[in-house]
Amino acid sequence: MNQYYLKKKKAIFFICLSFLFVVSSSFFSVKKVNKKPLFVVVVDAGHGGYDVGNECSDLKKFNQEKDIVLPVALELGGYLENLLENVKVIYTRKDDTFVSLEKRTEIANEASADLFVSIHANHNPNKNIHGCQVHIHNHDIKFSKIFAKKLMSQLSERAKRKVLKLQTTNSRGHNLFVLQNTKMPAVLVEIGFMSNPREEVYLNSEYGQAILASAIFRAVREYREVVQ
Repeated sequence: MNQYYLKKKKAIFFICLSFLFVVSSSFFSVKKVNKKPLFVVVVDAGHGGYDVGNECSDLKKFNQEKDIVLPVALELGGYLENLLENVKVIYTRKDDTFVSLEKRTEIANEASADLFVSIHANHNPNKNIHGCQVHIHNHDIKFSKIFAKKLMSQLSERAKRKVLKLQTTNSRGHNLFVLQNTKMPAVLVEIGFMSNPREEVYLNSEYGQAILASAIFRAVREYREVVQ
């Protein structure tokens, strides 16, 4: 009788062990299946080095365009790397270095990036004009436009900025090199007008830069959910 129950207990033990093995295998396989594939984002801080971009109104108080957009780009990259899983960020520049337009597109294309985000600050002779503006090219317009719309929404809702009309090659009447020559969905975002006195103050503030970087980050996060 004891041997019978001993054999029965052994049989139950092995059945339970097998069941646990199957369940655990299924759990880990599900986790593996659900893991998002690597998402590569190229973050492009406009200008750099001797190319200052748009000039500020007063060098004693404010930064040139190249020095406004760099901290926004670095903060955006930090958000992407620290708050999203399986994301690779590639910077076209991480310091005050000149990088040619050809090199910027080469970096993105060689990386087979999933998204290209170029960050700039605007200027206009009319100092009353202000707001963010998003540019896309006409090629691959579907996915570029999807991201552009999400970016415009976040700039409006998250950053509480005025957002101007979306610009394409046709609407602005000319090409933008980095958008024309990148092989993935790409946008160029003008985060504000340095020529507008109030906006220049905002663009030079750590608060403004953090909010703008956060808005772009949220748009990238939303866009990734759509395309992956």
